Amino acid sequence: MLVVAHSCYAGTLTRSVAVEVSNLDGFSRLAQKRARTALVSGGLAPVADAGFGGHSVFAKAFLDSLRANPGVVDMSQVFSSMRRKVIVSAQQTPQCGDIGRTGHEGGDFIFVRRQ
Repeated sequence: MLVVAHSCYAGTLTRSVAVEVSNLDGFSRLAQKRARTALVSGGLAPVADAGFGGHSVFAKAFLDSLRANPGVVDMSQVFSSMRRKVIVSAQQTPQCGDIGRTGHEGGDFIFVRRQ
């Protein structure tokens, strides 16, 4: 389960998915474990809702990172590629982390590009 929260003060939040794709290599172990993760647009402060092309800075960075996915990436890779873009474009710092006391088992959310 991945919660993506794009709202003010979303930083207060800080899967059981079967992925059937061949050649997952290191991702297969992550896909076997439950993940309860939150990707939030900022910390404990207001966040920008304006940005580029009808999307906020956060939403555009998230979508751009997903579109740049060459095949299979995990949430930590997506977050790593979008974090700096948000920080330099707005007065907010996105966060990504496990949601406590929800059954998180150390897995990660896996994004698989459609063929």
